[in-house]
Amino acid sequence: MAYIGKNIIENLTTAMYNNSRIVYREYIQNSADGIDKAVSAGILQPKDASIYIKIEPQIRKITIEDNGYGIPKVDFKKFMESIADSQKSVDNNKGFRGIGRLGGISVCDELRFTTSAKGENVESVCVWNAKLIKEILADHDNKIDAASLVDKSTSYKENACEKEGHYFKVELIKVSKNAEDLLNVEAISDYISAIAPVPYSSSFCYKDPIRKYAADNGFNIDEYRVLINQEQIFKPYVTDLYTPIGNSGKKEKYDSIYDVKFEMFVDDNDKPLAWMWYGISRFEKKIPAINQMRGLRLRKGNIQIGDENTLITQKFFKEERGNFYFVGEIFAVSPLLIPNARRDYFNFNNECRFFEKALRNLTYDTFYSMYHKANDIKKDLQRIQEYEKAYREFNANLAEGKFIYEASKNKAASELNTKKDKAEKAKATLERQKEKYNADDVLSKVFDKLSKKYPSQGSEVAEGSPKYGGSKANPDEGATTVKKKTSYRTQGLTKYGKKEQKLVSRIYKTIQAVLPPDQATCLIDKIQEDLMK
Repeated sequence: MAYIGKNIIENLTTAMYNNSRIVYREYIQNSADGIDKAVSAGILQPKDASIYIKIEPQIRKITIEDNGYGIPKVDFKKFMESIADSQKSVDNNKGFRGIGRLGGISVCDELRFTTSAKGENVESVCVWNAKLIKEILADHDNKIDAASLVDKSTSYKENACEKEGHYFKVELIKVSKNAEDLLNVEAISDYISAIAPVPYSSSFCYKDPIRKYAADNGFNIDEYRVLINQEQIFKPYVTDLYTPIGNSGKKEKYDSIYDVKFEMFVDDNDKPLAWMWYGISRFEKKIPAINQMRGLRLRKGNIQIGDENTLITQKFFKEERGNFYFVGEIFAVSPLLIPNARRDYFNFNNECRFFEKALRNLTYDTFYSMYHKANDIKKDLQRIQEYEKAYREFNANLAEGKFIYEASKNKAASELNTKKDKAEKAKATLERQKEKYNADDVLSKVFDKLSKKYPSQGSEVAEGSPKYGGSKANPDEGATTVKKKTSYRTQGLTKYGKKEQKLVSRIYKTIQAVLPPDQATCLIDKIQEDLMK
């Protein structure tokens, strides 16, 4: 007979997961399966199904309870003592390995399971002495085998209860100090909202198109009512994207999701492997981390696989930042796309290879091109805007006599000519690409939204107005809106003679040479104002 050492228990508990919060995912997953079974058996209506989570930091206790099918008392002891021997189907259940329920052992002193099935007047209770298990696992001189360790650390009892009840409850008692994050209600609410099979937030305006696409293609998005300390949890997808304001802790809107697009991934026989939705924004920059649901996320049974970095670690993007230009979800639907034991990716098989090839064609090439083209469009529009702004400022400075001397005017004219060249090239590029962009339903929206954010305010570029100064960068040649004779800043100091005006002009020139432009302008304006009094 084979000998199974005690360390297998450690491998399935403390060593299985790199993040203690995953125990929530495991117990929610099991609750969802219990609810599905109760609905299938006709003893529970979907609208009445709930998963209740109670976090009590003061007494260091966590409770996760569902009103699903429960476990009949005749099966309870065998169920609790069977490890990695689940009777669940990989095709129909979210949890199917029979190891997830042990996850709590690593984070508490006592792990208690309580359940009752419909029609029974008793509830079955199993208590795992998690503290004892960890002590024995740490004792290298104790050579107890895995089965004996389970027997030594578990106890059972039955309590009277109402016959109509059906439920399954998990209690993590005396949560360990090294798992303090499990008791942070706000952080856990954020975590569960991202990973659990919960509904979209009502404020997310694309929830209905996403559900409709799924239904039209014969797919179901499993959603469950999950409450933490009596507050229902929703996926926190929103329409607007935000950027932080310095280190103030505040944020401001910088972009939005203007539409969603769908993709289907199939194998060589055109059987669906997965489908996805992603948001169309202006793709101006990598979405800041302040946006909780940034990045494309994998899901199976509407439970997140891995995290927002999973597609990056699996090399689906040409650049690491690529994933964070997007918001969206990829739903695995093939029964042969099987989450691995850690649920941070899929088991490697032929279906996984087909899936990777299909998805990578989109993410590695199409998406890379998409956000780079969006960046090119933005830069071209900004070059046109920069020229138009410089054009207006130059004419205003001429009209108001704000140039200090001839050389400063000619320098400004030369800089304006450079901006004009760039603007004309940018406009020509946009015109060449416009027909191509219009043929792409995503890039056409991106082009439209970027054009509205960076609009052209004048006709200078469109009409091809002459460059200031022609080949010599003289602002008086070819500039039909500018007078032939230019007045300079110090000429406005009429109560001073020409010598004094020249001296002030030299002072202004020195100020411009040593100070940043904004500071120099501010100081010169102040001196000019005082001298004109």
